[in-house]
Amino acid sequence: MKDFDSLVGIWNEQKTAPVIDYKEVISHYKESRGKLRSKFTIEIIAMLLALGVVTYVLFTTDFQFWTSYIGLVIVQLCCLYFIIMQVINISTIANSNTLFDQPQDHIQFIQQFRKSRYVQHTRNYKVYTLVLGLGLSLYFIEFFYRLNLALMIGVVVATLAWFIICYVYLMKIYIRKEEKRFNEMLEDLERLNKQFKDEA
Repeated sequence: MKDFDSLVGIWNEQKTAPVIDYKEVISHYKESRGKLRSKFTIEIIAMLLALGVVTYVLFTTDFQFWTSYIGLVIVQLCCLYFIIMQVINISTIANSNTLFDQPQDHIQFIQQFRKSRYVQHTRNYKVYTLVLGLGLSLYFIEFFYRLNLALMIGVVVATLAWFIICYVYLMKIYIRKEEKRFNEMLEDLERLNKQFKDEA
């Protein structure tokens, strides 16, 4: 009898569960999507500025070693790669209109997009960091001959420290924040999708 009473209690809780306001969920989703797009746009602008600085140095400085030119070109390519990836991400978000066709399709779209972003943050970021490190290393050969040893060591240590902080600490925070936003979006959409199924 207790089991039957428990089942009745669970059933009644589900029947009296608060109805989700789909307009609020869609509004919250659009807001989250807009924030993600804004973040990508700001990152593109910042990287365009970095690319401009690197290009300026490349064309206005008379380097003694060819390694400096190659190193700066590699850094430019890294900047371009980052910009292109963020433009693709913005385009992917802009073209994601499946929410208004089939909610389940849109949930799958968000899941796939989250996976692609995770790959960008992990495997692709490792390759990106290694290539960027190579470019800076080639560029630093010039510094080795122009700067005194203490200053050169300071530049190298500061650069390595920045790479380590980005890879070990900042990137994890970046991934965690983005995952949280994706999870919030998916939870709202899945609850909304479940409600529509229950009403059907």
